[in-house]
Amino acid sequence: MSKRILYVIDSLKFGGAEMLLLGLLDAARDRGCEAHVAYFTPGPLEARVAERDVGMTRLSTRGLRDPRALARCMKLIRDWRPDIVHSHLIKSDLVGQTAARLSGVPRIITLHNTDPWREKKAKSLMYRTITAGADACIGVSDRVANHVARTGGFRADRIETIVNGIDLHHFDPARTQPLDLARYGVQPGAKVVAVIGSLTPQKDHENFLRSAAILAQRVPQAVFLVVGEGPLGPQIEAQARGLGLGPERLILTGAISQMRELLAALDVMVVSSAWEGLPMVLLEGMAMQCAVASTDVGGIPDVLEDGRSGRLVPAHDPEALAQAVAGLLADPATAARLGGAARDTVVARFSAEVMRERIFALYDSKTRPRPGAHRQPGAPRLDSPN
Repeated sequence: MSKRILYVIDSLKFGGAEMLLLGLLDAARDRGCEAHVAYFTPGPLEARVAERDVGMTRLSTRGLRDPRALARCMKLIRDWRPDIVHSHLIKSDLVGQTAARLSGVPRIITLHNTDPWREKKAKSLMYRTITAGADACIGVSDRVANHVARTGGFRADRIETIVNGIDLHHFDPARTQPLDLARYGVQPGAKVVAVIGSLTPQKDHENFLRSAAILAQRVPQAVFLVVGEGPLGPQIEAQARGLGLGPERLILTGAISQMRELLAALDVMVVSSAWEGLPMVLLEGMAMQCAVASTDVGGIPDVLEDGRSGRLVPAHDPEALAQAVAGLLADPATAARLGGAARDTVVARFSAEVMRERIFALYDSKTRPRPGAHRQPGAPRLDSPN
C-alpha cells in the first residue's frame, strides 16, 4: 500500500542510524511510497537525501533547547499529512513522537543502543512518559530490546526485534578496489588499524588510543586511523599526542564517504565502544571480510563470535584490545579465516532486504488507507529554521 512516511532523525552526518535511513528511503521509493526527513544536525548525508528526491525539514539549530522544534514538527505533520512517523535516536524520539502523538498520527520508534542513561530513573521516566503509546517499537538486536525492557523503556512484549541489515551487493570485497590511504599520509607497507564512528563518548576512543599506544611499541609498522567526526575531535587528538602517538602514527581522517573502499584497505578494524546496539559499521566490516577486534558490548556478541568470526575483548581494557589486534596482525592466515567467516555470518543473517521487508510490513500493519490522492514524489524542501 502506497503511503507517506515521515522519518525523524537526530542528524544527517555519517552514522549507523543515518545510513540505515538512506536504505529505508530507497525501499520507500521502490515500493511507490513518499518519504520526508526531519532532522536536527546537518551533515554530508543531506546531499544523498536530496539525490533521492526526498524533502527535508530542519527542525532546530539548537537541538532540544529550542522549543520551536516541536512546533515545526507539528506544522510539518499538519502540512504534509504523513501516514506514519518513524523516529530514530533520542532527540528525534522526544520531538517526533510527541508531535505525532498530539497530531493523532501512527508512530514507530527504532531503538538503536543500550544507552547508559536508561539506567537513570529520572531520565528513563521522562523518556517513557513522552514516548508512551507508540504503535510499535523496533529493537535492532535482542540485547537492545532486553536492555530497554529491563530499564522500563517499553514492555518486552511491545518491542519487536528487527536486526540491522546491509546491502550485500554493495559491500562485496570481490567488487571493491581498496582505498588509496596515501592521501591520508599512510606509507606503503604500513599495517593499518582503524576505528570508525562518530567522535562521541559511546565509541570510547580513549580505549582505542591507549591500545594503540601499546601496539605502537610492539608493532613498528602499525598505523592507526580514527575515522569520523564529532565533538570530541580536538580532545582525541590531544590525548593521542599525549600518549606519544604523533601524526605519522595516529591519523584523524575526518569522515570518509567511501566506506567499502576504506574497509577493503584495512588490516584490522576495531570497535572500541563502551556501549552499542548493533553497529552498522560492524556489519559492513564483516561483509567486507575485515579482521575485526571488538569490545563485547550490546548486540555485538550476537553477531561476532570470538575465535570464529573475530576477536572479542572486555570494554575499557586497552591491553586486551591491543593483544587481540596484535594477534591478528601477526597471523594473516587466521585473520583471513576469521574475515571469511564474518562475511558468511552477515550473508546468512543480516540482509538489508529482509530488514526492510519486515519494517514495511510493520508500517502496513499500523496504518490504514485514507481518502485523497497523495501528491506526486518530489516533495519540495519545507521551511527550515534560520
